[in-house]
Amino acid sequence: MVTQEFQAVVLAAGRGTRLPEVLTDSPKCLLPIGPYPLLWYPLNMLQQHNFQDVIVVVLENERSEIQQALERTPLKIKIDFVAIDSDSDFGTADSLRIIHDKIKSDFLVLSCDIVSNVSLYPLINKFRQHDAALTALLFKSGFESDVTLPGPKTKHKPERDLIGIHPDSNRLLFLASASDFEEVMSVNAHLLRKNGKMTVFSRLVDSHIYVMKKWTIDFLLKKENFSTLKGEFLPYIIKKQMSKKTGSSAAAPDMQSEVGVALKPENDIFHYASNTHLEQRIQKATLFNDSRIKEPYNGDLIRCYAVVAPKESIGVRVNTTLSFFAINQKISNIWPQLFNEGEHLLISSNAVINSTQMKEVAVGDSAKLSEKTSLNFSVFGANCTINPKNIINKSIIMTSAIIEEGCNIENSIVGSRAVIKRGCVLKNCLIGPSYAVEEGTKRENQHLTNADGFMEIDIQ
Repeated sequence: MVTQEFQAVVLAAGRGTRLPEVLTDSPKCLLPIGPYPLLWYPLNMLQQHNFQDVIVVVLENERSEIQQALERTPLKIKIDFVAIDSDSDFGTADSLRIIHDKIKSDFLVLSCDIVSNVSLYPLINKFRQHDAALTALLFKSGFESDVTLPGPKTKHKPERDLIGIHPDSNRLLFLASASDFEEVMSVNAHLLRKNGKMTVFSRLVDSHIYVMKKWTIDFLLKKENFSTLKGEFLPYIIKKQMSKKTGSSAAAPDMQSEVGVALKPENDIFHYASNTHLEQRIQKATLFNDSRIKEPYNGDLIRCYAVVAPKESIGVRVNTTLSFFAINQKISNIWPQLFNEGEHLLISSNAVINSTQMKEVAVGDSAKLSEKTSLNFSVFGANCTINPKNIINKSIIMTSAIIEEGCNIENSIVGSRAVIKRGCVLKNCLIGPSYAVEEGTKRENQHLTNADGFMEIDIQ
């Protein structure tokens, strides 16, 4: 059974540095996505895959707020919150070190910002099939391509990864950010000689969902120079597939590094990846071979694989303001693909709804939508208030925001605790958290924020 074989970890201590327009002191993982907070989606995903419990890493000063928010959602999975120092600069690899003593088996690690309907079983089965060190799930890109971000008109340049995959075996051979290269990408000749061919993708997205061997976290505990998984540890372990263990199988203390410096066994990754004698005998006896040479797996002790999600599936990382806006704009349309009919409702049962003109909306807990309003293709966060005589279309009204009477809001984001006073007309605008838009304001393609020196209000 998957839940006995693997543990699950969700990393939710990120500060959301790429979402400054919609975040202030609020946790990134509690951003509203439809009627639920962002963190609910990966947790529900694990629950759907029969996981009974999960470790969630959060910042100490956000733990109570996150815990309370999740208690108001339909989750049955048992959550073990692990809090890290709020003042420290922790990366994803650092977060795994913090929970080292809790990891007793191979494990899945997920980012808190995943919204997806992809089955995790092909990823898990690929890991099992090849006794891999790591398997990574990849999504197709382009989910945000047809969405215009509110605010000043700017040309969005998506971040791209260059991902090299062996087309026959799905071995993950190369991973780097496209921004690391100017015009030419150089590939080590040894990589091609050993594998024969490699397909390089520039339009796949790393989902930040990985299945990893227990020994990888043991290695990270000793190698504290790795702070992040995606940017540092993954490229390292992928490259190490092409290396051979030096010295004896017992990891002799006099073995040498690539630059001729003596290595301690605990600092060498092959000290952790070593096969047992039984595993070595099984590998020699097997008829399976994914390599170009006679020896199975080219004799590689470390093996990394990629699984590309089906083209028709949904997979979004909500890690930018554009992706946040896009997923909310489309949430009503994709909801039937994310969940079975009637499994989860787009409109909270605790919301107070008197509007009779609504089309494809999502409504969070305790939101108040008044009569005489026209509300279409929009998301209304928890505890927000929409007064009468308002027209709201293709917009996000975030947590505890207030829209006074007689406003017309189109393709905009209204930040948490913001107040839009009566008679405002806003089109393609981004209203920052706790910002007050004065009565009768008419704006288009504007970003209004307290960072510009305007008054901040505190709604009790």
